[in-house]
Amino acid sequence: MPQEAAVRTPLTLLGLVWIAFLTIFPFAAAGDTSFLHIAAHLVQLPLLVVATLVAWRQRRGATARVQRALGWVLSVSVPAAVVGVGLELVTAVVRLAEDGWVNKDTADVFESGPHAVVASLTIPSMMISMIAVLALVLVVGLRRRSPVG
Repeated sequence: MPQEAAVRTPLTLLGLVWIAFLTIFPFAAAGDTSFLHIAAHLVQLPLLVVATLVAWRQRRGATARVQRALGWVLSVSVPAAVVGVGLELVTAVVRLAEDGWVNKDTADVFESGPHAVVASLTIPSMMISMIAVLALVLVVGLRRRSPVG
């Protein structure tokens, strides 16, 4: 049972982090409006908050050095993504307010301004999280299949 939990936790983390990232695409495909932008961040935020808690739990329960290292990376990169998404949400709401609470095209927020600055934190932290969690799943899977681990 503990071995199954050791595999399940990284898979849960993988799902949370990757789904948080992938939610960008359906919202972006629907348009670059304030409401869609805010909705995307409202979906991402709880996924990443839960992913942070799971990453911290994973790090505490890691038995191998590489798992602890990847857990450390995730325990920093996922909360950084939470902060980034939270700040992006704030900038999106501020933009909506500046637009008189009217749902307008906001494609320009990615070019310059506060949202673009915050995205420069969010995007790298999400990418690092995605790669690290994928590596963690592979390491845990390989350890489980090996005759020693």
